[in-house]
Amino acid sequence: MQVLIIGGTRRCGPYIVRDLVERGHTVICYHRGQHNVSFTDEVLYIHGDRRDHETFKQQVAKLEVDAVIDMIAIDDRDVRAVVEVFKGRIGRYICISSYEVYEAFEAAWKHVPSAQPVPIPEEAPKRGELFLYGPDFHYDKLLVEKEALEAHERGDFAVTILRWPALYGPRDVTPREWYYVRQALDGRRQIPVPEGGQALFPRGYLRNMAHTVVLALEREEAAGGIYNAADTRALSLRQIVELIGKIMDHEWEIVPVPRRLLPHVPQTQGRPFSCDPYDIEPHLLLDLTRIRTELGYHDLVPPEEALEETVKWLCERPPRDDWLHVDYGALDEAIRVTTGGE
Repeated sequence: MQVLIIGGTRRCGPYIVRDLVERGHTVICYHRGQHNVSFTDEVLYIHGDRRDHETFKQQVAKLEVDAVIDMIAIDDRDVRAVVEVFKGRIGRYICISSYEVYEAFEAAWKHVPSAQPVPIPEEAPKRGELFLYGPDFHYDKLLVEKEALEAHERGDFAVTILRWPALYGPRDVTPREWYYVRQALDGRRQIPVPEGGQALFPRGYLRNMAHTVVLALEREEAAGGIYNAADTRALSLRQIVELIGKIMDHEWEIVPVPRRLLPHVPQTQGRPFSCDPYDIEPHLLLDLTRIRTELGYHDLVPPEEALEETVKWLCERPPRDDWLHVDYGALDEAIRVTTGGE
């Protein structure tokens, strides 16, 4: 199969490209050229900015491909450009969406009660607010899904939507795990964990999420489907912190603290969130029944092994200094108030 990947050089992209080439597919990557990855000579490249929709359409108009995998569509305009070029010319459009579309996602980040089921099925209510990260950042997966599904209903091409969770793994550009790894590297002997760290958060190891794309592409049952995707076993925040300490051979005391005592980070539209990147309330889990039963998904890498690979990568290649700032003074104060220390 001839496959065009829009994106393909960051996060899950290299795993997808490798898996597709190994399975005999021909791959073309359309990307900006800012994150070049060494693939085999069989992979073709086109450099361009897909947000420049007119230039994008000109660059890909003459490609003869069977499928398009869209890793980086952020609004309806991105999808519309794909439709205008490939309507009636491809058999499958795989669109990467997010768990951010759910009403329960917004409730969990706001720390407000939600009546939504846990785990969250694909049919669960969607949030109503557009532009989750603010109107200046024209990003909304709800618009992406709407445009893609309309293309499917018109018969432009068959669409499969994958709703991914929080991603993690080597080369991830937003490594939440760094918040804990950095504290261990800095020799911290106590680590405050909001409300004891019982919250469950949906996470997807990069290699595992790449596997969902391959399944969506090759399984006929996936045409027209919407699928939640995540690691099949979710670790609680406390388990993540304990396991990171074990991986790094670092002994620390986990101190349960009230969320209100933790420092907060400004978030979009005036909604602050706890500095702990996995702090949510209540649990936020995705129902994986559909992708497991219809597409046969299973984790290629178990979460313990996946976390170990992630931690080792971060220790060897620390992120930039401004990623997930840690205010040790504020954390110490939260511990002091909680434990009654002087």
